[in-house]
Formats: sequence, C-alpha cells, structure tokens
Amino acid sequence: MSFYELLETLCKDRGFKAVISDEVGNFIGVTKQTISHWKKSGKTPTGDSVVKVADAFHVSTDYLLGRTDDPTDYSDPDLLAALAGPQLDEFQGDAKKALALQRAIEEDVRKEKEAATQQGKGVLLYGQLDAMDKGVAEGFMQGLLAQSKYFQPDRKKRA
Repeated sequence: MSFYELLETLCKDRGFKAVISDEVGNFIGVTKQTISHWKKSGKTPTGDSVVKVADAFHVSTDYLLGRTDDPTDYSDPDLLAALAGPQLDEFQGDAKKALALQRAIEEDVRKEKEAATQQGKGVLLYGQLDAMDKGVAEGFMQGLLAQSKYFQPDRKKRA
C-alpha cells in the first residue's frame, strides 16, 4: 500500500470526509496542496512529513513507510503512560509485549461478557416459562447434553 493510500485509510478511520482538505492539512500540519502532491506523485514524503503524519494519527513511521502492518507506535508517550505499571514492568519496558498482553486480556474479558450475556439470555427465557414447560425445556436440554459431542468421560452426570 502506498503512503497516500495509508493516509486515506487513516483519514477514513478518523472520520475525515476528504483526505485532500484544509481540515486534514491542519490536523497533520501541512497544506492540502502538499497532500495533493503526495497523491499525484505516488511518492513517500520527506522524513519530517512522515513524522508529522505519524504523530497526528498516533501510528508508527514504520507503518507509514510500509515496513510493518502494525500501526502501533510503541514509543508514543500516551501509550507508554497507559501501559505503565505491572504490565510494562513484567516485560522490562517492552511496550509491544505489554500491549499484546493487555489486548489479550481485553479479548478474554469481552468473550467472558459475551458468554455471560448468552447465559443470562437463557436464564431469562427459562424464567418466563411455566412449571410444565420448564420441565419440557430441562428434558430437551438433557437430551441435547446426552449427545456424544457433549460427552466428557470425566464429567459426572447431573440429575
């Protein structure tokens, strides 16, 4: 992906309506004519301009230069401040590893919440049944759980 294409993606993700605009230029710290030149030439801008874009969008210069697919700027002081503490200490200051751990934890929490929501839905629906239909539902679930795909040899049968 070219520098300009990456810039387009960053602008879209940020909610800018047009890449070549005074709004984006002011955000980055360049003129819209400069952005237009990046598009027309297809070339990567000078180092100073790459740094301006990276700082504005909080991405790494390596990402903008196509050297990595990971946009994270691991030297960003805001990121380091957010990671400060036990996670960053655990990895001796390696922000990449600390952030990977944080993201993995956040994903686990998201999955747990989703599972709890699904369980809550089942409990809520079950609670709306009358006594007879609760018995039918329990019998149905026991029948499902008796299938081989749910069978675990060390699991004790529940009555």
